[in-house]
Amino acid sequence: MSFPSGAPSAELSRCKILESRDQYRACHVRVPDSEERMAAIVFGDRYYSFFRLVKDSQKALQIAAKLVYRGDEVALTRTVKGDVIWIYESEAEEDKPRTVVKSSPARMSVMSSELWKFLASDHEYRPCQIRVPDVAKPMTAIYTEGQYYSHLRTVREQQQAIELVERLSSKGHAARITKHEQAWAIWVLESEASIQA
Repeated sequence: MSFPSGAPSAELSRCKILESRDQYRACHVRVPDSEERMAAIVFGDRYYSFFRLVKDSQKALQIAAKLVYRGDEVALTRTVKGDVIWIYESEAEEDKPRTVVKSSPARMSVMSSELWKFLASDHEYRPCQIRVPDVAKPMTAIYTEGQYYSHLRTVREQQQAIELVERLSSKGHAARITKHEQAWAIWVLESEASIQA
């Protein structure tokens, strides 16, 4: 990933392109005047909150350039689903993750890490259909804690589901796991989703 040739140096300095996962750390932050716990990354000693996931790298660069032009400082990371745009939060404070609760396979308690969580009861979420930018068809999703998560995959093994969401969270994705009979469904946060009427 790189800016188009001829991009002003001032714009380049305000857009950090992080090619390696070793360059940053996923976390959650809170900012003044907001109760929301936001997905974020730490790069150096600076926090960047999640802005948008864009499937096309060139479009991601164009959006980042527009944000920089209006005065924002941004970071770009690459994930399994596309490029993620993050915006610098000058007053952010890290919200430390809850401790992971160990449990037996027979009875999973609520578990969480920095970006993923197991929804132990179907009362914790609501199935729905959503629409997201750049995707023509409605997507199967769940609604929980004020956010929409699209269906990514269903797997047979509990450990496989956990390993998958751990990989997603390590790349900056917020994810949820739900239990369905003899299978486990993985859901990924869609920050720009709207409910399908």
